[in-house]
Amino acid sequence: MAFIDYEYYIGEYKGSPIPSEEFSQYAERACDIIDGLTDGRSLGAVKKDGKSAVAVKKAACAQTEMLYSIGDQAYLGMTGGEISREEIGSAAVSYRKKDGLSYLGIPVSGLAVMYLSEARLIQRSI
Repeated sequence: MAFIDYEYYIGEYKGSPIPSEEFSQYAERACDIIDGLTDGRSLGAVKKDGKSAVAVKKAACAQTEMLYSIGDQAYLGMTGGEISREEIGSAAVSYRKKDGLSYLGIPVSGLAVMYLSEARLIQRSI
């Protein structure tokens, strides 16, 4: 369940323009990622309102921008990086690890992690 909408993203967060017809797809996935990073505490924080709610919403906006900027293929886990080795016999493929933060192989916005860390909603390093 997305806990941000396009109006919040543009009006309050002042986000970079994402076409409104595409926003909900990326926001839904971004909120799923934020919920995973916070061990399911993000929705509760949003319901309570206050500083934690703002942090969660900002993190979701930052993650939405990240997902939009990398496109569908990367955030769905369909690409793992640049191919560094490929073999035809036994079909082996190796990928170079990309720099940056990730959660279960999905790229994560450093800005999102910062917002969640400041609100003490994320304890682990990713």
